[in-house]
Amino acid sequence: MTRFICQLLWILLLGMAPAKAEILTSISSASIDDPKSFWRAAMEEFYGRYDNGRKCWVAGGASEPLCMRPHLLSSVVENGVQTLYVAMAGYAVTPQGGRADCHACGGKLGLVVLRPQGDRLALVASNSLSADVGSWGHVPSEDAFRVVPLGNNNHGWLMAFAYTGQGYTEGNVTVFGLLGDRIADLGAIPTHSDNAGTCGDGLGICYSHIYEVFTDPVPGPGLFGDLLVRKVESTNPNAPGSFRVRFSSEELKYAAPESLDAAMGQ
Repeated sequence: MTRFICQLLWILLLGMAPAKAEILTSISSASIDDPKSFWRAAMEEFYGRYDNGRKCWVAGGASEPLCMRPHLLSSVVENGVQTLYVAMAGYAVTPQGGRADCHACGGKLGLVVLRPQGDRLALVASNSLSADVGSWGHVPSEDAFRVVPLGNNNHGWLMAFAYTGQGYTEGNVTVFGLLGDRIADLGAIPTHSDNAGTCGDGLGICYSHIYEVFTDPVPGPGLFGDLLVRKVESTNPNAPGSFRVRFSSEELKYAAPESLDAAMGQ
């Protein structure tokens, strides 16, 4: 109860309680039942015209040229109202007209939350619509995203991502959620670590640690409940079986415990 009160006070003091007026879009509420119509209207609403050559929406008014496409549409019920969690993905178009092609070059991710308000959908919250995510110019596939309940009438995205360099692979799950009318990165939780590309044959001992992230099946009354991290497998027989990751009201993010970071070590 004390954590809930502190969390609520922080959100109210920072002006992030979900009480701001929602902005009406041009997207018809009826399109909720027609994904094809919804996506066409949503992409035009947030990214402008469709480019037949690139087969994407080109976001002509953005600070940099973008090529964006539908990624994942999820429907949930919050406070008795159908609410859409929408992910759109693409890339920044290079001066040569293509996609950035380097390990550290992310794709572009747009996230919005919409809900019906009369005959049109209202914008509840959004990110920048062009957040840098992923590598090799790509956002992780739609299968890497899950919309989950983070707390009381409050959902968010869990996005799995892994990165390999010099024989080591590190993976995590990033949490995206609503802070008022803004969708923010709420922290990354480590879930994978191995050295498969630089072990064995006299190169050293191989190790692998794999965990999964779940929401608490019994969430508390606050907007941001705990996340549970459970072991899938580990070469360390003494590796802990589970961890609890709490939302920090001070940092406004999920802060992985040091013991979880330690479990990802050799």
